[in-house]
Amino acid sequence: MAYFPMFVDITDTNCLVVGGGDVALRKVNVLLDFGAKVHVIAKEISMELAALSEETDHLLLEQREFTPLDLQDRKLVVVATNDNELNAQISMMCNEGGIPVNVVDDKDKCSFIFPSYLKEQNLVGAFSSSGNSPALTQFLRNKEKEVLTPKLGELNEMLGRWRQPITELFPLEASRKSAFEQLIDYALCYDGIPTDEEVEELLGAISMTL
Repeated sequence: MAYFPMFVDITDTNCLVVGGGDVALRKVNVLLDFGAKVHVIAKEISMELAALSEETDHLLLEQREFTPLDLQDRKLVVVATNDNELNAQISMMCNEGGIPVNVVDDKDKCSFIFPSYLKEQNLVGAFSSSGNSPALTQFLRNKEKEVLTPKLGELNEMLGRWRQPITELFPLEASRKSAFEQLIDYALCYDGIPTDEEVEELLGAISMTL
């Protein structure tokens, strides 16, 4: 069964990671990359996680055993331990409490999975194999690097600033779509990203043709 691709804002959300090893570190890095506040609870915590906690105020580490009370007020939970029984218990409690949960390397106990993704500022491309083949999604991510470049990340920010003015200038959907397409084509052929003055001039010329 394919997983529904839903992009969710987790900025400053209260996320829990149970486990303190290399796998937990990878998941923590992903959550931090999207602005989450991450609480790690584990009997043993790696030096890498300890070092990372010194670099950000969005990461809290506690070296102790997990308790059911740790699930209170969590928006998302990741389980990355070697204890299959504990993993199953946490998964069950999360599902009963309506908390999205990912149990690493056990898709049957997951209500969501981590995609392989590429991120340039606010532009994100992601692939999911529904847990079947992380190697294949990693391959596709590496291919995507050829397309989703830092310039596209900058272009996305520029288009975001101009979205409302373009909507007002081109109230008809067909005209608005054409204006965006022409602006994107122009920007991709441009050395760098057009300035706001250049965009305004281009939109004026486009408006004369639509």
